[in-house]
Amino acid sequence: MEQEVKKLNYFVILFLILLSAIIYYFIDFRYDLNFISTFSIFLISLALFIYSYKKSPYHLSLVILTGLSIFLSLGMSFGAAQTTDSPLNIPFVFNIWTIFLISLFACILMLFLYEKLKLEDKYPLLLLILFVVVWIILAFNVKYYADWKMENWLTIPAVAIILILYKWFKLSNISYTLIFIFMVLHITGSHYTYAEVPFGVWMQSFLGVTRNHYDRIVHFAFGLLWAYPVREIVKRIGQLKGIWAIWIPIELVLALSCIYELMEWGVAVIFGGDVGIGSQGDVWDAQKDMLMAGIGSIIAMLITSGFIIYYNSKYFWNEFKESLKVKDKEVLGERALAKLRTGQ
Repeated sequence: MEQEVKKLNYFVILFLILLSAIIYYFIDFRYDLNFISTFSIFLISLALFIYSYKKSPYHLSLVILTGLSIFLSLGMSFGAAQTTDSPLNIPFVFNIWTIFLISLFACILMLFLYEKLKLEDKYPLLLLILFVVVWIILAFNVKYYADWKMENWLTIPAVAIILILYKWFKLSNISYTLIFIFMVLHITGSHYTYAEVPFGVWMQSFLGVTRNHYDRIVHFAFGLLWAYPVREIVKRIGQLKGIWAIWIPIELVLALSCIYELMEWGVAVIFGGDVGIGSQGDVWDAQKDMLMAGIGSIIAMLITSGFIIYYNSKYFWNEFKESLKVKDKEVLGERALAKLRTGQ
């Protein structure tokens, strides 16, 4: 057991170094900083990540989510002068150090709140507060205000439903974390419109493609990040086990993706043009988006199955075999109808 903990620690430290290196790369790519400044940000980020990990995985999760989401949202809204038709137009431009220091302060504040709050469910509460803050930041200087409002007709109800259902059905902290990441990806797309997100533009240049694929990333993320919360729901409410607890989340993600594409088509028919996310001229856009969601959900369920097998393979395979057994030998259809008619 002790050896496994050491291996996990090495893996996490390696991940944190890699994450800090990615931050270093993109800061160096986007901002005109000298080596000392960029490397200083890398070291401060790495030190904060390692410090929070030594506290607990929840401390680390909050620091990573807070630091990255606040840093990116401030950079998107206030990192450069922008052309916008939004009434929430504030022509402030923050330099990289201002953005980084605000993000650092937000991380420290989040650690402080997590330490001091005595609530049992403080982790999802802090994620909710963080999401609201990020949403407010990204509400400023949006590129196309009409599209932004339309996109948030989906965002606000989704958050409201999660809040309304919270007292009746609480999800795990892992599920809330995955949902938070997806929602931040979505409101990032709505800030620019999906077809003009800078990360997608960078991908165009890096991969040498003609299309901004940020929307594909978000559809993939929908499957990858929502499949586990869906699994948690169907297991706890539907009592699904074995193969069904793996396959049904994939099916539901594909179904929800299909419903979304139908809604997007309906909006385009009603309002005209390439509204919202838009197909960017691809007639097979809806099918490709659903495919990406499906691939993401399959990967999520493979990862989930891998964890269960790693920690308790006997339990996994016993449940898998049990889920394939026929529990009720009585056929339905006309026989069930006959029973209903006779009142049996």
